[in-house]
Amino acid sequence: MSRIQQIFKTIFTKGGRNLGVFLFIVFLWILCSILSPYFLRINNIMLLLRQCATILIGGCGMTFVLITAGTDLSVGSIAALSGMVMGICVTNHGLPGWIAIIACLCVGLVVGTINGILISKFRLQPMVCTLGTQSIVTGLTLLSTSGRSLFVTNKLFVRIGNGSFLEFPIPFLIAIALFAVSYIVLTRTTFGRAVYSIGGNEEATRLSGINTIRTKTLVYTISGLAASVVGAILVCTLGASEPTVCQDLALDSIAVSAIGGISLFGGVGSIVGTLLGALLIGTIKNGLTMLNIVSYYQQLIIGTVIILAVLMEQIKKKK
Repeated sequence: MSRIQQIFKTIFTKGGRNLGVFLFIVFLWILCSILSPYFLRINNIMLLLRQCATILIGGCGMTFVLITAGTDLSVGSIAALSGMVMGICVTNHGLPGWIAIIACLCVGLVVGTINGILISKFRLQPMVCTLGTQSIVTGLTLLSTSGRSLFVTNKLFVRIGNGSFLEFPIPFLIAIALFAVSYIVLTRTTFGRAVYSIGGNEEATRLSGINTIRTKTLVYTISGLAASVVGAILVCTLGASEPTVCQDLALDSIAVSAIGGISLFGGVGSIVGTLLGALLIGTIKNGLTMLNIVSYYQQLIIGTVIILAVLMEQIKKKK
């Protein structure tokens, strides 16, 4: 089998549903192009890719967590606090844009690491722990500016948020770069194999000599870092730090991973499916907007998708 055939097989068959998701995306594109003459215009396609960028980045971080049979409900609040720190650094303290971005990423690293330590070392239940973290981080975000938005003016941020390279939006290129790194880590490294092993059987993994505490801590650190990247991109795109932004990031991140075949019970799935899931959710959101359908249906659809994904996993386990 040639290298190209191997890549094709990996993309469209691993996880058992990637081909189906891809074909459904094609179907939606055809349907949306029929219902709206503006859907396939280049400006809308670029907008769709921008919308997919934050969903894909959040999904990549969540994929690591879900593979270990965990969950991270705090990613939305981490993104909001990271973006707020980024805005405060520039607006209130006059720091250069690149320092503000570093500070933003450090927020995600710190909060993610704290989540990881509490869950791996102290064995807190992931959902309860990250729900508590979500509340704490949201409180810190609101306290930082008394709940007010910060309008941010910075040339570097404008170039990142609204610029393009080779005609592709920079946020989308950042998302693809992080996806590529995540793919390599999960499929080509010892750490990636340990992540899958923990999701399959954590106790057996520990007994085999793998440091499960360190591995799980790094997984939640990655999730926090991904969330802070989302926060940075949104500040650059919106030109403002919003304390209530990214409320749906956890839901979207879990949804795109589940759509792509990442088992919510751990140990199974390919991050390529997460990429397809992000394109699917992005297409649904963009299509509903183009057709002037109220945004509330987005929540209905995404919630239904998560329930169906869990149901499919339960049916497969019974078989």
